[in-house]
Amino acid sequence: MKRYAVKRNGRNKTVAILNYDEENKIYTIDVPENVSEKEAPFMISLFLQKGIRHVDSMWSFRWVQSRVIPNSRQNIGEILRVNGMRSYDEHELLVKNEGRSCQDEFHIEAL
Repeated sequence: MKRYAVKRNGRNKTVAILNYDEENKIYTIDVPENVSEKEAPFMISLFLQKGIRHVDSMWSFRWVQSRVIPNSRQNIGEILRVNGMRSYDEHELLVKNEGRSCQDEFHIEAL
């Protein structure tokens, strides 16, 4: 099991924990009790609004997919080459790019 802290750029507070089960290739997200919906990434804040602090594998995977380049991208071959990859792997792209997205100010850090 690999674990990553989800943090806002420029701040040290962990607003969520992204868990990755390498054997089954499954993601889950856990949000600490001291995190409010205003501090979390948008998709995760929707769960917090409902009082949910453990995001299931389906929605966690969707959050990961929103942070990586899709394999259907026209120039995916070039992107893989630049990243030193021979084949597409969401997890490897996520880690290489620190989970950064142009849609928000969050990133991941290995725990």
